[in-house]
Amino acid sequence: MIRRLSVILVFIFLAALGGCGELQDWRSTQRADTLEAYESFVARYPQSQYVPVAQRRLTDLVEQRDWLIATESDTAAGYRSFINAHPKGRWTREARVRLQNFMTTPGVLGPAALEPALQDPAVQDPAVLEPSEPPPAMLSEQPAPTMLVEPAPVTHRIQLGAYSSRDKALEAWREARAQHTELQGLVSQVIVGSNGQVQVFRLQASIASEERAREVCRVLVAASQGCVYVPPGR
Repeated sequence: MIRRLSVILVFIFLAALGGCGELQDWRSTQRADTLEAYESFVARYPQSQYVPVAQRRLTDLVEQRDWLIATESDTAAGYRSFINAHPKGRWTREARVRLQNFMTTPGVLGPAALEPALQDPAVQDPAVLEPSEPPPAMLSEQPAPTMLVEPAPVTHRIQLGAYSSRDKALEAWREARAQHTELQGLVSQVIVGSNGQVQVFRLQASIASEERAREVCRVLVAASQGCVYVPPGR
């Protein structure tokens, strides 16, 4: 009887040690916050209660990685690939806007490059898919040149702060972009203005729409990062 009780206590003790090890590994994984760390944890503890959380974070990190790849390449093919991989992602709407800008910018894409877009559900507007220039073989058949449509400019912006110099504004952008994934992929700009007799440098970033701008600002303000929406014309 005493021996059986001892065996049970040993099993309980070992189970407790295993649970402590799993918790410690989970906390280490969260601190690392990388694809490799979460993948390693899921492989080691496939039945863990933390696996669903790890898988959700893996999805976020994969999308973040793919968005960085798309913005660094800054090509129609890159944005199309991102949209196909993440049709309902955080940056999918902005990727669609950028893809459409490529489609409507004269000289950026030729007819051969437009061919895959006809099968792409990300771009359904026939006007967007119209080639910017007719193929050489068709030039003699067209009596008048086709009017080219300029891409609609991105006029919505967010402002992250006002600084005493351009260098300070750019440094603030680098720090904010490193801390907040919502800013990754956006294009920053420093607007020079004045506050009375004092020159100020306003740090702003272009964004696809008012809805997206206000959504980003809500997230940033909740994280103690200053952010206000700047309407077109301001």
